[in-house]
Amino acid sequence: MDYSTFNINNFFIKKDSTLPELKYPLTQHTMEQYDITPDMLENVAVTTSMINTNTGIYRIANAAGNLVINNNRLEYPDEVQYTLIYRFKLPQTAKAGRYQAEFVIDFLGNENCGKIKLPVNGYINIIISDSITKTTVI
Repeated sequence: MDYSTFNINNFFIKKDSTLPELKYPLTQHTMEQYDITPDMLENVAVTTSMINTNTGIYRIANAAGNLVINNNRLEYPDEVQYTLIYRFKLPQTAKAGRYQAEFVIDFLGNENCGKIKLPVNGYINIIISDSITKTTVI
């Protein structure tokens, strides 16, 4: 299966931007591989972390993310039912550079306590590039 349409390896955003949102697909294949069932996803906490690859300093540490059920089948293939999403805040994109990010899902149910870090193999590479425009809302 080709997941290149999700561009899950690299994410680009301009300095001082809050959009686009960082999205990571939770595919049916991943759910089966790690024994994640839809009922386990009913009671979870999603967090996101992002670290500067040059300095090792966290830009985002365990910030709240979201788990969204995908109803738009035109944008997402049938096997992607869930998407992990994080929306940046202005201070988090204030410095251009290269970063690595990951999502953590904490399963909060009584029987299914545990956590998984996604992507499992590696990180999401985030590139915050300089912008030629500076705006101030008055």
